[in-house]
Amino acid sequence: MVKRVPRDGRTFDLQALLLDLAGTTQSIMALLSNVNVLTGTTPAHAKDFLKAFDEGFSGSGLRIALGPFNALLSNRKWIKACGKTHAFADHYVDKAIQYRKELLSGHNNDSKAQREPHRIMLCNMAEQTEDKAVLRDQILQAMMAAQETTANLISNVFFLLARHSDVWHRLRQDILAFEGKELQLDDLSKLKYLHNVLSETHRIYPIFPQMNRIALRDTILPVGGGPTGQSPIFCPSGTKFDTSSYVLHRLSSIWGQDAAMFRPERWDSFKPGRWEFIPFGGGDRACAGQQKATLEASYVIVRLLQEFGSIESRDERDWQGQVQLTAKNLNGCKISLSPA
Repeated sequence: MVKRVPRDGRTFDLQALLLDLAGTTQSIMALLSNVNVLTGTTPAHAKDFLKAFDEGFSGSGLRIALGPFNALLSNRKWIKACGKTHAFADHYVDKAIQYRKELLSGHNNDSKAQREPHRIMLCNMAEQTEDKAVLRDQILQAMMAAQETTANLISNVFFLLARHSDVWHRLRQDILAFEGKELQLDDLSKLKYLHNVLSETHRIYPIFPQMNRIALRDTILPVGGGPTGQSPIFCPSGTKFDTSSYVLHRLSSIWGQDAAMFRPERWDSFKPGRWEFIPFGGGDRACAGQQKATLEASYVIVRLLQEFGSIESRDERDWQGQVQLTAKNLNGCKISLSPA
């Protein structure tokens, strides 16, 4: 990906480049199928899949947002996109089921054949079940969860860095301490200011700006009732809840009067309560991939700051949310980078 970044000061959209990277890496992780988005050599069947996947992804988010009004939408195009996505996934699901049969029968004795599938999420799941619909649904859900989340996080980081040169320079100084050294997992965990930047970016522009839940049984919430909203409130089974982390992360009662400001230094001393900062949700249903997303984002950010010495914003427009299942900047991330 670094090779595709212009080195002559030209304006480019980093968000688009990161989404291409996500499409490539997630297909390898989930299916061991390289769709080659970054190289521009995507095979025809994969191009159709990526377009259909994006349409299905966007359509699902829109239907969740509309709630009971989603009946007003035309389903024809969306169902067609979902069908193409399922057909593409089923090709690899069939391979995974065949791997399962060979594994159980003991016919898969080739050392490489035994080793390779264990790198593939789909084959790992096929060791647990041969239900085709379950495997397809689970692998598509995993790809949906990873498709735009990390890419949008990194894009938001650079959108903010391009507007805060002081943060760029401080972060780069920390990263340059590892110059000439091959990055290890432990190195990324030692970059405290990088984690401050990531946390502050999550706070300002949460990838999941809202969360929806439905009460499966009658329950009582500890607060939310009464004239002040501080009394318990009864919620019958079927009650729908919509929580906004975008609002929560900007409450001055929690974050102070500078809640709207991008200030990574706040994380040096301030520790929010358990339910005051929820970039990955919380409780039993917190995002299972949060560590993976943080490590991937950290690595890409470090590599780009090692390679490039300065950054410049090439778009005066404010961040404008485009909400699907996740949220990203409708205007992309238009910047220029200069080599170190």
